[in-house]
Amino acid sequence: MRFRQEVRFEHTWMPGDGPEELGIHDFHLHGTFAIPFLYNTETPLLVTPGFGLHLWNGPSSPTADMPPRTFDAYLDAAWNPQLSALLGGELGFTVGVHSDFSRVVNESIRYRGRGLLTLAFSPSFTVKAGVIYLDRVRVKILPAGGLIWVPAGNPDVRFEVLFPNPRLAIRLTTDSRNTEWWLYARGEYGGGSWTVRRAIDLDGDGVANDIDEVDYNDLRFAVGLEFDSYTGLDGLAEIGLAFERELFYRSSTPTFRPNPTVFVGGQLAF
Repeated sequence: MRFRQEVRFEHTWMPGDGPEELGIHDFHLHGTFAIPFLYNTETPLLVTPGFGLHLWNGPSSPTADMPPRTFDAYLDAAWNPQLSALLGGELGFTVGVHSDFSRVVNESIRYRGRGLLTLAFSPSFTVKAGVIYLDRVRVKILPAGGLIWVPAGNPDVRFEVLFPNPRLAIRLTTDSRNTEWWLYARGEYGGGSWTVRRAIDLDGDGVANDIDEVDYNDLRFAVGLEFDSYTGLDGLAEIGLAFERELFYRSSTPTFRPNPTVFVGGQLAF
């Protein structure tokens, strides 16, 4: 069993600069490490520390605002037990601090989790069902699941009909250096939640800089090109559309809904 599973860097850019727009640069760095668990090296405990930086451009609104930057610092633990050839599971728990770090309060600490039952009816057909706990202001919990299907006789196509993150991938080629190249289309329920220091007075004492909690929520569709090499280096580049966007505040601040926007993203892992 390999201790270091991967170290991954991710970046996503959503342009936006206007009264009804919201621009975002998202940076994420995380590493996954395998630890033997319950005397079974085939299903280790996967521990992932990570850090995120979000740079905000906007909004330009008299009621809604965001700080220039917010941060994520978290630790995730995942375990994927396989009880039999048919029955398995996917379990995970994450604790982290999500804030602009001007002041860390109880609400800055978020607890997230996931639990899914998996039924592998064959090597090419798996059903999943469970829940994801997001711990956001608007949405606390979502149902999760669906099916994964690789058509018989055609391992170059992979359908992941999964809520909330579906994906279709087609293997284009395997080059002379045994690097696989995949074309994919995917969907995502994106966003996050942070505690921030507001630029407006929330409690009516005539002084701004109150602490609030805010979600950024959106729906995303993207197409991209992914590579996976036998050396352990892999990555992707994609372009997509983010829509149904919103800044949703715990306070009485009206929800701000920026315009849809295109986005570009990339990842590199080793």
